[in-house]
Amino acid sequence: MKQHHPIVIKFAQLFSVLVRFILSARYRVSIKNASLLKGRIARVILPNHQAIMDPVILFANLYKYTSAVPVVTSSYYDMPVVKSIFKTWGAVRVSDLESGSRNTKVLDQITDGINKSLDLNNNVVLYPAGQLAGQGYERILNKQSAFKVIGNMPDDAQVLAVRISGLWGSRWSKAWTGKSPNFGSMLLKCLGLLLASLLFFLPRRKVSIEIIDVTKEAKAKSKLDKKAFNEYLESVYNQNGEEQVKYVKYHCLAPKLKKQLPDTIVGSVKFAKQEMVSGKHDIPDEVFKKVQHILHQILEGLTEIKKSDFLQIDLGADSLNIVEIIDAIENEFESFSPPQIIEVKTVSDLCLVAMGQFKTDTDLKPTKLYHNVSEVKRLAINEDQNILQQFIKSFTTHKKDPFCYDAMLGSTDKKTFFLKTCVVSELLKKEVKEQHVGIMLPALQSTTMLIAACYLAGKIPVMLNWTVGKKILQHCIDTAGVKTILSAGAFISKIEEQLPDDLKEKIILLEKKVPELSTITKLKGALKATFPGVFISAKRIPDEAVILFTSGSDALPKAVPLTHRNIVSDLASVFKIINLDNNQSFLSFLPPFHSFGFSVLSILPLLTGAKVAYTPNPTDSREVLRIMKHVKANILVGTPSFLKLLLSEGSAYEFKSVQYAVSGAEAMPESLKLQFEALTQNGIILEGYGITECAPVLTINPQSKQKLNSVGKFLPDVTGLVLDVETHEPLKANEAGMIYAKGPNVFDGYLNQPELKPFEEINGERYYKTGDLGYIDEEGYLFITGRLKRFIKIAGEMISLPFIEKILLQKYGSSDAQVLAVEGSDKVKPARIALFAKNDIDLNEANAYLLQNGVAPIAKLKELIAIDEIPVLGTGKTDYKVLKAILEKDLVN
Repeated sequence: MKQHHPIVIKFAQLFSVLVRFILSARYRVSIKNASLLKGRIARVILPNHQAIMDPVILFANLYKYTSAVPVVTSSYYDMPVVKSIFKTWGAVRVSDLESGSRNTKVLDQITDGINKSLDLNNNVVLYPAGQLAGQGYERILNKQSAFKVIGNMPDDAQVLAVRISGLWGSRWSKAWTGKSPNFGSMLLKCLGLLLASLLFFLPRRKVSIEIIDVTKEAKAKSKLDKKAFNEYLESVYNQNGEEQVKYVKYHCLAPKLKKQLPDTIVGSVKFAKQEMVSGKHDIPDEVFKKVQHILHQILEGLTEIKKSDFLQIDLGADSLNIVEIIDAIENEFESFSPPQIIEVKTVSDLCLVAMGQFKTDTDLKPTKLYHNVSEVKRLAINEDQNILQQFIKSFTTHKKDPFCYDAMLGSTDKKTFFLKTCVVSELLKKEVKEQHVGIMLPALQSTTMLIAACYLAGKIPVMLNWTVGKKILQHCIDTAGVKTILSAGAFISKIEEQLPDDLKEKIILLEKKVPELSTITKLKGALKATFPGVFISAKRIPDEAVILFTSGSDALPKAVPLTHRNIVSDLASVFKIINLDNNQSFLSFLPPFHSFGFSVLSILPLLTGAKVAYTPNPTDSREVLRIMKHVKANILVGTPSFLKLLLSEGSAYEFKSVQYAVSGAEAMPESLKLQFEALTQNGIILEGYGITECAPVLTINPQSKQKLNSVGKFLPDVTGLVLDVETHEPLKANEAGMIYAKGPNVFDGYLNQPELKPFEEINGERYYKTGDLGYIDEEGYLFITGRLKRFIKIAGEMISLPFIEKILLQKYGSSDAQVLAVEGSDKVKPARIALFAKNDIDLNEANAYLLQNGVAPIAKLKELIAIDEIPVLGTGKTDYKVLKAILEKDLVN
């Protein structure tokens, strides 16, 4: 570093005149106390930082009175072209910790560089906060650079604070989008706006620059401690209180801007506090204690350290401290995964970094799912049109509206989704000759696209469950006559061991086939998407819309063909009593082979364009919560088992956008409802009841009134009956019996299994026999008491195993996991009821509790069987087949 040549200084002054002239088209700048800048005195100039543009405005105006050089982070200093300018200018380069640098000598860089510049009688500009403000006032928190520089500067150097106001709300500030704008792209955009306004007609923003001599106070505070020094500077910058955001339009003819502050502003104090409560994590004590020890070594004076402690606000760490801490963690833990420094907020985050499990929203692709749709309206479905007809109509209207999101593909609008679907449909027509085509993929936007592409190609999707085991999966494939299965290589590699060998020969990997599509095939798809009325015959498609399979919790799965009318009428009926609009977004984590996941989370979005976010693994609750928070999902759809995982892992921060949870397939514990209500803002659980054969919804609790333990009322187009199990006589209100249903949503019979007759004629009409037992109260609400197959007969009495299980869960259940299940057998005498449990439970105590809560003495538990994990199906239900097999094998032995 050397003294600037007069020619360099003169050039800088002339260049600043040009910059001021350009800036004057947008900014009306006033400077107070400019006289403090005059004279040949070495100065450290400390500005607040409202926007990326404020250094440009500041330096352009400083050069009216004096020269100065900046302290520039490496991410800007090292940019092509400008690097040589910064070097000639004499700028002080420092490593950018927040962009990932692990340079722990950065403070030495800053102090050495500034002192050399001051020795040459230069003025140096240093931003104490080191980042853009996230609110209308400045926060320095625990940053050390200014504190160190002022504490070590020459005695004769001066310290000036610069208070800049007027830029909070500028496009160059975080108040516009919630994060730091990209300098290059924003510059091009603003130059375009400048030209569009013919240079002189751009509305102007008032900016004030006030110079304050803080030499005496700043030097005095630097002799005390970092906290006192930073708080003093904050008091100078924030003397006039919090600045209100101001948005100024960018063209004289444009209407007044109706912007509001973004919900989340990265780096703001509010954001930091939100991150402190952003989830629960299963962190072993051993990991936490090691991280605690590292924190005690690097951050002096700490007493108690909690996992929820925020590193800056609670523990006083700055970026440099965090770098040192992460270096120490890397040396201590083999499982370490390098994070983005700026994303590490809490002690819990550090523990996850140590465990290699740290993830943040910045890892995810941007989402537009929470953007408003063009026309907000209630979800409604046309019962007289098939799925394909309604899909075309919905996706050729308001084409730019956001539609779906997943972590793999990011955000997709309706136009793009429709175009991709049309192109893939051409691939299916070419590659798949038979009508039935298997789909084996988790909840992804690609899965829903394939379903829609099947309809366009005249195919019937067969949704395959890969979690059931090789034998049952092969049974499903054979029953449906599947010759071709659509999937993806990355997914198949994860589940390869679960697949029969013969199945692998049937698989088409889409990521290999799509890039090979010919130009003609792509053109055909594009023509379909552009002129659907000409090139798509939406009425002439197979009646069947899908082949699904029963859960197989009690026996081998049965193939269930559902027609377009079954599914469309069912969903239409649901939305006659449930009021949701198309601006609300669904979170889809249920697998698409699940009847509810298929109908509500794949078909409903196709019918209506309802917004939906997909995430493939319902058991990865951290990832589900991360996606839910990222897209600001409003509606969850899942079984109680899956909801339990989310609620046990999540916090109010993740759940703040959630308004509804629609749940079924299992009994909903009261504790789960209370937990959901506590984590949401007036959130409602809408518990329902459905069966795959009924497309699947039969009942749902209306939004206006939910009844505890009830699965709601029968849908408007469904007729439900409860009959005595033995006499088949209709029962009165509150009397339990077999549940029957009829309606346009009920299927016509199982595929290739004519011997199975699930229907009975009642009063001259055909009803579906559900196999479930329950009663209807005087207000028409249905209560499920169990499945007939989940009853055993003891001493002539029908004993409900689900009832016993429910009571035991009240005492021994856990909100975090499934810990027990009840199974029994009346094949032996006397009949036996067994409790399967992960935890050690006293059998006498359990039986006493059952007696106290209304269970008959004849339903006494006979034995306790210890089990490592309660087996579950891919749908989240308990797999009672496995438990029954264990019990009956044990009885035989």
